[in-house]
Amino acid sequence: MTTEASSAYTRQRYKDDPKYKIDMRRKVFVYKNLHLGCWSVKQDGLVKMHTTDINLFDCSFRVNKKGRAKVIEEQRKNVHAGISGYIVDTFPTFDKPIYADHSYSAGSPKWKRAMYNPYKYSSFVQADNDSKPVYWSSSVRMETPKERGDRDRVEYIPCKDFANKC
Repeated sequence: MTTEASSAYTRQRYKDDPKYKIDMRRKVFVYKNLHLGCWSVKQDGLVKMHTTDINLFDCSFRVNKKGRAKVIEEQRKNVHAGISGYIVDTFPTFDKPIYADHSYSAGSPKWKRAMYNPYKYSSFVQADNDSKPVYWSSSVRMETPKERGDRDRVEYIPCKDFANKC
C-alpha cells in the first residue's frame, strides 16, 4: 500500500510473527487511533497494522451502542466505532469510457464523505447531510490528513447512487 510518491505509511506489527499477518481473504476492522494519529487495522482481535491510508470494499459502518453510551457518560473517548471490510490496494477507475458512445459520467460513482461524532449521532452519517445514516457501502477510502489542522477523510460510495443500479 505504501508508494514512493505518496506520504502514506503502513506499519505491520511484529512482522516475524505469523499471527500478526493479515489474511486478505477475511474482513478487517479499521478504527481511528487517537494516540498515534493513524488508522489501526484489527483482525482476530489483534491490531495487526497501523496505516495512514486504506481502501476497503464490502464495508459496514459499525458503532457499539454500549461503547457510545460509555463515551457520553464519561465524556472520554474509547474505541467503539469503525468500519469493517476487505482490504484492497486500489479501486477500479471510472475515467475510461465504459459505453460504446465513449460516455462514462452516467456510470461513475459519486464519492461522499462520512463522519461520526458520538456526542451527536448514534451511527456514521453523511457529512453533507447529517440526518442521513450510513450503514453499508461497496467501497470506502480512509485517509489521515496530510496538513496540520485538516480532518480525517472517510469517503464512501452510497448504495443507492451506484451499487444498487445493477
